[in-house]
Amino acid sequence: MKVLHITFEAFTATFKVPFINTGTAVSAPVPSYSNIVGLISCCVGRYIDKDETLIGFKYSCSGKGRDLETTRRLEFDQKGRLKRNPELGIVTREFHVNPKLDLYLSNTRFERYFKSPVGVPTLGRSQDVAWITNIECVEIKKVPDGKIKPTLIPFPCAQIGGRLLRYCDYYINDTTGYLRRPDEMILYQVVPESDDGVHVARDNLYRLGDSDEVIYMHALGDKG
Repeated sequence: MKVLHITFEAFTATFKVPFINTGTAVSAPVPSYSNIVGLISCCVGRYIDKDETLIGFKYSCSGKGRDLETTRRLEFDQKGRLKRNPELGIVTREFHVNPKLDLYLSNTRFERYFKSPVGVPTLGRSQDVAWITNIECVEIKKVPDGKIKPTLIPFPCAQIGGRLLRYCDYYINDTTGYLRRPDEMILYQVVPESDDGVHVARDNLYRLGDSDEVIYMHALGDKG
């Protein structure tokens, strides 16, 4: 199977943990598939459909930091309408340092969009500007097991005990002036970081080259 391999690097990355809206704004260990859909859509210049490509990825960073950030708040006026609160808020926000995202797509026709992206790619927030350091087509082979680097795998996966996160893979945002609509939520396990990877056995694993390393190729909306 031939796939498109794209490498993104940045100075910082920030991936929101769902349902945490107070206290320290911690960053998830790896991007969600909706983060990656947004990244691809930014480069393509339109919202991609769920069935346009399978998505595989591995993610790493050299460390984490925290920063103080001012925020703008809202309040209700006397008539119950929202207005801007003149008092600024402040939040502690966690971010990743020197992140690297290796992305694998089954749709190799997307190659031209990464060679000349329509939008500015980011790894999370708008200030987490990323650049592309590698674009190539590679062969991968389906295998029953192998060693996998940090990514997201649908729960349950018995061989790993990684953190559980409930994510929506895809948001429907095709109507101007209305809020986006989330697709179904899916429970994932985060593959923890390790020197050589974590050994797993499950469906949809593909070997990278001649090594023992595998990548999980995810179909958007698939619960595993």
